[in-house]
Amino acid sequence: MGHWRVVMHRFMLLVGMGYALLAAPGCADAPMVPLALVAARNAVDTVRQLLAEGHQPDERDADGLTPLMWAARNGAVEAMTALLDAGADPNARDTRNGWTPLLHAIHTQRVGAVRLLLERGADPNARLDSTTPLMMAAVEIDPSFVKLLLEYGADPQARGYGGATALSQAVSGGALSDIDRPLLGGCRTETVRVLKTHDPKMDMPDTIAGWHALWWARFHGCHDVLNMVGPSGLRTNKG
Repeated sequence: MGHWRVVMHRFMLLVGMGYALLAAPGCADAPMVPLALVAARNAVDTVRQLLAEGHQPDERDADGLTPLMWAARNGAVEAMTALLDAGADPNARDTRNGWTPLLHAIHTQRVGAVRLLLERGADPNARLDSTTPLMMAAVEIDPSFVKLLLEYGADPQARGYGGATALSQAVSGGALSDIDRPLLGGCRTETVRVLKTHDPKMDMPDTIAGWHALWWARFHGCHDVLNMVGPSGLRTNKG
């Protein structure tokens, strides 16, 4: 690794440490509402009992999370099914961050929960400010999330902050994208492959986000990723 890369690596570590210290936690460590507590533990019989006793499927805790969100965060598919059968809203948003159950499931990497939510009507294009579920999923190492979202109609051309797209997120490897992920990201070769297979004509956006993504791919030595992006993407970085 050249001297400039060492300097940049140390600089980005300092930036990331500051970001992590300043960032507020996404939500509490555990639910405080009884129905949410048992749903998060996938205690489906108790979930059904509480629902039968009159607990509302969309009751919220102090952070505005519903039982379905807590179940989704923990991959509690059986409890999620019981809540959805009782009328829980698959597109509700928490009042702290505006996240839907789908975003919670993607963030905690629960493939089964993502699949169930999409099957039961979760919107694969529900935006959170400048991002979409597909953009969030594109930084994950496991391409299963991107595959599922595309299968259910997620828009790969949607743009976010700085002109980011799902492809630019994947090419960047998620660098500086989330305090709960590796700070500098890495190569997301299979995720890029899934996106390019879905639409071979998909190009890197000629935007700040696109340029930064290509820089990170080069920084990590993601040669397969750069080859898949193709000459147009490389020209974008020079423009």
